[in-house]
This record gives sequence, structure tokens and C-alpha cells, in this order.
Amino acid sequence: MNTLVHFGAPANILVDGKPHLGTDRLIPLLRNFRQHLQRLGVTIKFGTRVDDLLIENARIVGVKVSDSKDNSQSDIQKLGFDAVILAVGHSARDIYEMLVSHNINLVPKDFAVGLRMEHPQELINSIQYSELATEVQKGRGKVPVADYKVAKYVSGEDGDALSGVVTTNRSCYSFCMCPGGQIVLTSTNPSELCINGMSFSRRSSRWANAALVVTVSAKDFDALDLHGPLAGVKFQREFEQRAAIMGGGNFVAPAQKVTDFLENKLSASPLPPSSYRLGVKAASLHELFPTHLTDALKHSISMFDEELPGFISDTGLLHGVETRTSCPLQIPRNNETCESTSLKGLYPVGEGAGYAGGIVSAAADGMYAGFAVAKDFGLFPGDIESILGKAQAAGFAKY
Repeated sequence: MNTLVHFGAPANILVDGKPHLGTDRLIPLLRNFRQHLQRLGVTIKFGTRVDDLLIENARIVGVKVSDSKDNSQSDIQKLGFDAVILAVGHSARDIYEMLVSHNINLVPKDFAVGLRMEHPQELINSIQYSELATEVQKGRGKVPVADYKVAKYVSGEDGDALSGVVTTNRSCYSFCMCPGGQIVLTSTNPSELCINGMSFSRRSSRWANAALVVTVSAKDFDALDLHGPLAGVKFQREFEQRAAIMGGGNFVAPAQKVTDFLENKLSASPLPPSSYRLGVKAASLHELFPTHLTDALKHSISMFDEELPGFISDTGLLHGVETRTSCPLQIPRNNETCESTSLKGLYPVGEGAGYAGGIVSAAADGMYAGFAVAKDFGLFPGDIESILGKAQAAGFAKY
């Protein structure tokens, strides 16, 4: 937190119980980070795509790169390095395919999929604050814009309530709750649709949104005959493509009232307004996922309404689809050095390597990995844990 403030974040994040920056404030902050790194001698290459690894004698010696706008890869450069730190995002599917082509071990892992729920922010304020809701005043009042965090662990004992059989235990929970925010597109391929949420610093929009997701595992991949190291990626693509078809193309998002979703119907009444700027189209989202996943979501939403009375309302709008909550695979690495177990000199780090589940955990993993790499090269003689504490093992939390 002190580092963020040093580079331009407001000092109140040091004392706030739920510190928030906002997407708009991140832009100058990242610019300050970049300029600091450049002063230290770091070279940053924008618009540059990593196309392949350079490998000699079972050790990585560099990478092949090209202009990201040139899909023909006609101007490939070879960059030589002593080591390569692979710190990609959780949607770097081209990188994963390239790693598989080099027989680098990738292991599918659990993640979560679901839908993004949006309510009027005033409703969430009212649910959380009751008579104090009038004091919010779009983030400028005496109390902050209201948020929420809900979770339900669905086990086999809930089978009767789900009007079906639960084949596995699942966590269902809210993810990336954005008070006073908006729903945004995250996919770039027109044949695939994936969304997320964001808030600006003032959290002053009319809407509140959060992903409502359910955990999925290898059993779910197998049920769709999806196998291999990229089974989770294929699983994501399957439902992103279904969502794109339901939306009718051009990144229009399929949407459904939460009341209709729970009743398996598509009513003729107009949809509530949405913050998603590329448009929404009424669709039967209750038919998007396999029945057991839909039932788990329905059961959890009903439980969430008990905790937050009014959560189920005609103004609540579900949007499809949220599939990229975390990386669908993990790149195995040595616990001490963070070096890949498949290729010497390659250090998989952060969310895209399957060792984090969000911004903070990815940053923490980057810090541990940075010290580990430095220690591996004899650049840091000390004890990492004496500086950062003991690293937590990567895993998937049950809520």
C-alpha cells in the first residue's frame, strides 16, 4: 500500500477498511510505475507479441517476438536472455498453446464460471444501509457506496432443493463486486463473449454489479468430452461461444431478469436498463450452462436473497457470461526457485501461471518469484521469508 501511495495513489487507502483506487486512477499510477522502471534500466516493449521460445539443450535462452499488429509474423526478432519470467494474464491462450507445442507441462485446475448480476445501486444501498441509504449521495455523502460479498457452499445434501442431483460439492459466491460501476467486455474475438465489471474512483454510476459464479473442475470438463492440458480453456470457450450466439453477435451480451432465470422463462416484458454499453439482448440464460451448474447458481441466489432481502427483484439483471475468474490451468514450478519443472530457465509467475486469483495475490506472487529468481542467480543472498513472510501455497479457496 505504501508503494502505491508513493507512486500516486491517495493516502486514504492506508486506513480504509476496503481500499479502492478505481480504473481511472490506475492509469497515471501505472505510468509512474513504468517511468520508475525505465529509470532503473528496464526496457518496455509495447505492441510486441511473444511468438515462441528459444530453447537449446533443454534450457530456454530467449524468445521470438514480432509486431502484435502483424499476424503474418513477417518481422520476427530473436531476443536472447539468461532466463524468462512468464508473467502473462489468465487469458493468454496463444501462449498456452505455444507451451504445449514444446511439451511443457500444463495441468488443468479448478476455477469458476457464472453470470454477472447487476442491480440499481440505490437498491443495494437500501438493502445494506436501510434508512441511511440517503446519505450515500453517489459516493459523495457521509457513508460509502454500498457493496456486498456473498457465498454458499453447495453440497450433495442440497440435492432436493436443487430439483436434481448434485454430483459434486461446489462453492458459489460473488466475485469482483463493483459498487457504482459498470459491466465491460473482456473478450476480443467476436465469436466469443466474456464480460467483467469495473468501478471508477468515485463509484458514482447508477449500477452495482458482481459476478455470481460456481466452481468447476475436471469432472465438468470430462462431462463435455474436453480433455488434455487445455481442457479448462476449451470449457471457457464453449460457453463464451454459446453466449456470443445468444447475444446475436457484435459483442452484444445475452441478459435475463433474475426472476425469470429462477423460473426458467423468458418474459415478454422489456429488460431493465444495463450499464453494458455494447447492448444487451433478452436470452434464456437458464439454458446456457449444464443443468447442474444452473441449479447450483439458482440455489445460491435464493440463499443470497435470504442474506440480502431484495436481492431477487425485477430490477436485477443477469448478463452472460463470466468465465475468466482465474486461470484454468497451472504451470508446475519448483516451490523454492519458482523455475518450471519442465524447462530450465523458465519462471512461471502470477495469475496466468495459475498461482494467483486476483490483483493482490498476483502482485504477492510476483514479489516472491522476483526474490526467488534473484536468489537462484546469486543476486540475493538473504532469506526470502525473512522479508516477505512465508508464501501461501497456490490453491482454490472454498467459500
